[in-house]
Amino acid sequence: MTNQENRSTILEYIFRNAPVARSTIAKQTQITPATVTSISGNFIQEGIIQEIGAEDNAADCSPGRKRILLDIVPDKVYAMGIEFTSRHIRFSICNLRGDTVFQSSFSVKETDNGNITDFIAEKAEDILKENPSFAASIVGMGIAVPGHIDAHQDKVITNSSLCPQFSREALKKRLNIPIICENNVRCMAFGRYLFDRSSPDTFAFFHVGAGMFCALIENSKLFQGTNYYAGEIGHTIVNPNGKKCECGKYGCLQTYCSETWLLKYCRLLYESNADTILPSLKPCADALTIEDISNAFSLGDTLVGNYISTALKYLGITVSNLAIITNPDKIYLHGNLFSNTEIKEELMDYITKQLLFVDDPSDQTVQILDYDTYAGASGAAAYAIKHFYISNI
Repeated sequence: MTNQENRSTILEYIFRNAPVARSTIAKQTQITPATVTSISGNFIQEGIIQEIGAEDNAADCSPGRKRILLDIVPDKVYAMGIEFTSRHIRFSICNLRGDTVFQSSFSVKETDNGNITDFIAEKAEDILKENPSFAASIVGMGIAVPGHIDAHQDKVITNSSLCPQFSREALKKRLNIPIICENNVRCMAFGRYLFDRSSPDTFAFFHVGAGMFCALIENSKLFQGTNYYAGEIGHTIVNPNGKKCECGKYGCLQTYCSETWLLKYCRLLYESNADTILPSLKPCADALTIEDISNAFSLGDTLVGNYISTALKYLGITVSNLAIITNPDKIYLHGNLFSNTEIKEELMDYITKQLLFVDDPSDQTVQILDYDTYAGASGAAAYAIKHFYISNI
């Protein structure tokens, strides 16, 4: 490897494994101890990493000097992450540890149907102007988008009405900041990888929101695929005789489980004068939210409960199939709907039953994460740190 590659490899290993000794870095990265010592010494002089003291290992009674542990300098630089969806535009500034030092959220309605690029640029300029202590150390900006990136044509491939107006190049020229864009769920997955040291080097990140997507981190790399099929788990068929999806197929998973389709079904219930408690929760069908649907489930609404139980069954089957086919070290599930404890428990019950044929009581493959509305924005910041700091150090 070149010196640049060695520097990036060593720094990323410290990101993921700190506090860590030089000898461990050399062993795990297969970089010679002399090179690790030289580069880590340079990093310390440059203020990139720091020595945090000797290793405290009570079980080690061997004589000699204790190993010195290394860690990153978390506030050396910062990154701004932005996520825009059909409903919100969220901004987050994170340090190298993933700690959020600033965040804000805006409704898409605040754009007044204007150009999304102009809106993001204006808000980013305001945020940096109001936070000069961070602005001077911004290493780059990551933008999490609700679709796939076509880098050659500077556009996002999606059905969102916001995306045709979005231009990374126009934003880059206006802000004069390095900018990288990626799918929002892939950003969430990378944020989990870079900022959560407990995450394995290979895992799947399954997000349920307005749509559904599954990102894969494989051997510490964000899997991209060779076309736009990769990750589109919401368009796997769970019922060939099901409803027609917007993609043209019938019975796609997202027609049962996505927030868009859950809201569509419950609004139809509301307007059809069905035997449901939904009208008691909101004055009109359009005002219903995922939180309302979750509350109706907990309050024992039979129609809502039956629909959600069917959705959870199909989702459980899909997650267990994912575990069987790809066998990642971990599958993370993320979505607002899972904030409801009863829904979370019912889903885990379906998944567990699907995987009972493997007698492994220690299996902890699936984990439902606490819902984080800023996961996309902070993940985009992580992606910017990787590309503009770690890879270019």
